[in-house]
Amino acid sequence: MRMFTLPLVLVAGLGMTAPAQAQDLEDVIGGLAQTLLQQELDRNAWAAAQEANTITAYRNYLTRFPKGAYRAEAQRALARLGAPVEGSAAAAAQAEARLGITFAQRVAVQRELTRLGYRTYGTDGVWGKNTRTAIATWQRDRGDAVTGYVTEAQLKLLLRGAVATPPTDDTGASPAAVEAALKLTRAQRVQIQRQLSDLRYDPGVADGLWGSKTRAAIKAWQKANRQRETGYVTEAQVKLIASQAGASAPVPGADSEAALEESLLDLTRTEKADLQRRLTRLGYDTARTDGVFGPGTRRAIRDWQADEAETATGYLTADQVRLIRVQTGG
Repeated sequence: MRMFTLPLVLVAGLGMTAPAQAQDLEDVIGGLAQTLLQQELDRNAWAAAQEANTITAYRNYLTRFPKGAYRAEAQRALARLGAPVEGSAAAAAQAEARLGITFAQRVAVQRELTRLGYRTYGTDGVWGKNTRTAIATWQRDRGDAVTGYVTEAQLKLLLRGAVATPPTDDTGASPAAVEAALKLTRAQRVQIQRQLSDLRYDPGVADGLWGSKTRAAIKAWQKANRQRETGYVTEAQVKLIASQAGASAPVPGADSEAALEESLLDLTRTEKADLQRRLTRLGYDTARTDGVFGPGTRRAIRDWQADEAETATGYLTADQVRLIRVQTGG
């Protein structure tokens, strides 16, 4: 019976008729083994992605194997599940959100766009329709992809040499009168208190009653964001607080209910830290793993929810907590 060792088989397969140097032979065998190993890992990762059949799973596969054998199939699966198409406005919006653009930077970008002749019709740090149009026009004139959302490179370019100064209120009304005109409901006030707490400005008990502690928290937030320190919020500030906390502006309805639903879970700090670690493992950066759901965690939750075709509130339900645990091995 004839016996062949692996090295002899590989040498014969490569058509080697002359004796090879030992080191050369090791390199050939090592290279083939590495290729076979990579192919096996690719197949296993693709099988796992198919079994999970989620946006997160397919994106994880593409992250690990950007040139993998199943790349086209993974992209088709993402499209089938409704994931934002690469290069689309939705994908650009998600990419911009991950930059964590500060209020001062938003104001600076608006001022720079205005200086360059692109009208944002306001430098209040809130990027609405006019600012998005200005960004899109600027991108078009540069020959960039027109999305209305800035990339990291574009943000750096617009901020180069720019000096941010906070907007001023020229209405002449008192801060208390400006806030009163917003007609915030009790539910909205509770949500703003929770958002301030998420941002580490202690408003006291989140009960919707804005006493001295909540006013002090608002002042501290205003100081940190280079706003006039009044202790009373404006409409733009309400939107900015919500944005920084990784949520939409507080309105009675879906987001308020989502926050209430999560609070009913009564998650311990240990459980929250565990969820932060699991989200990080899934590729969603929470910024911290300290058991406190701050703006980084809220943003990570929203991104995960969007990828799972869930309503992106930034607050978890019981079913979502279980799903995150299942996706990370229980």
